[in-house]
Amino acid sequence: MASHERRSIPKQTGEELDIGFKAAIGFYLGIIVAGLATVAGIVADASMAAILATAPSTVTAVLVLALIFGDRLRGLPERIGLSRSRRLGCYLPAVAFASMLVVPAFAPLEYSARLTTVTIAFTVLTATVAVGVARMTRNRYVAAATADEPTATWSWQNARFHSGVWDILTTVGALLLVAGGLVGIYTGHTNGMWFLLYGGFWLFMQWSETNGWFDADDEDGSKRWGSSDLRAHEAGIVLDRGHQQKLVPWDAIDDVRLTDDELVVERGRWLDIRCDRSAIDDPESVLEGIQHARERAERSRTAEFTH
Repeated sequence: MASHERRSIPKQTGEELDIGFKAAIGFYLGIIVAGLATVAGIVADASMAAILATAPSTVTAVLVLALIFGDRLRGLPERIGLSRSRRLGCYLPAVAFASMLVVPAFAPLEYSARLTTVTIAFTVLTATVAVGVARMTRNRYVAAATADEPTATWSWQNARFHSGVWDILTTVGALLLVAGGLVGIYTGHTNGMWFLLYGGFWLFMQWSETNGWFDADDEDGSKRWGSSDLRAHEAGIVLDRGHQQKLVPWDAIDDVRLTDDELVVERGRWLDIRCDRSAIDDPESVLEGIQHARERAERSRTAEFTH
């Protein structure tokens, strides 16, 4: 089985960067530069007023530069979004900021409340922005790699989501929350009431659905909780959750089969994708479309090898 890291960079990377990604990368780089400048100012014992005045202007300056010269980075989102290891690189600045918390233990640098507070703040802020940047790069890679029309589109409802095991786990978890809430109230902890209300809410939702008080699903199962859209392309199968997309290449898929209850996409190294058959309008046609996309990918790969 080929590794996910062997996927090629899409050819559709010559377009100019959209304003959304330029703004995101500009803000991300601005936070990093401002964080470094702030830490350096604290180490140099600069006044807090000067530090607070410098950080916002630094972020703004880097953001403006990214908006002006961002088109020079065309193709960068697709290259970063190509693999998980490259996307993890977005979190390295946050790791670097976090490492500042242990530097005083190995270097002649004194701990201070200001340094600790600023380091934690920029670690959290950089990691938060990195999540958005990494997600944007993956979405743009998937969009570039799947520019062709899908041969099959269907709704994915995890067949295990409403299984008996899931219902048992939900009920047990809710009961534990209720019990923890009661203990918290008894011992005088203010959070006890929140645990009690949250656990009671999940008990009500679980029991009401079990007893038919309301139906969380529609008649064909296409609007169930946790449902997503899937598409079959020459590059693989796309899991589209609206705010994020993921491409599962054919090299990572062992088999696709249709059972009485599920459409199963078997993945050797990861958990299988199990789609509830009731959420698919025409399961047989979807399976045929998936097989057609995979055959087309095999033909393209064979043609590349022969040329």
